[in-house]
Amino acid sequence: MLGSVDGVTRFLRVDQMGERWIQECNEHLKQIKEALASAEPDRLDMVRMMHAALIALNHSVWGWLQYVNNPDIMGKFDRDELNDITGFLNKFAEDFIEYDIKVTKRGMEKGLSEAKRRERSQQHPFYV
Repeated sequence: MLGSVDGVTRFLRVDQMGERWIQECNEHLKQIKEALASAEPDRLDMVRMMHAALIALNHSVWGWLQYVNNPDIMGKFDRDELNDITGFLNKFAEDFIEYDIKVTKRGMEKGLSEAKRRERSQQHPFYV
């Protein structure tokens, strides 16, 4: 139906897709807010919360890529709007990637300390 001659069917389909997308995003937000509201989550709960947040981010980024790769959609935004969007996304990406590097380094240090401990125990085998 997207190939309608009058273009009306195409518009309705895109509009319906947008509404569905917003509903999906709202569901992700609801899950994140519910997780944040839980009192004293244990470690497994926190890992689940991270997983839900990353799934939500993945969903959102996928949507942004669909928008950005569609000249019909991006052409609807004026220069000031594109400037605002670009600034926000670049700042978000910068902060997220800097945090990614920080946590990755911390994880590497923890992994390396475990590897060093195993290496030391292998250097001095226990004989009976």
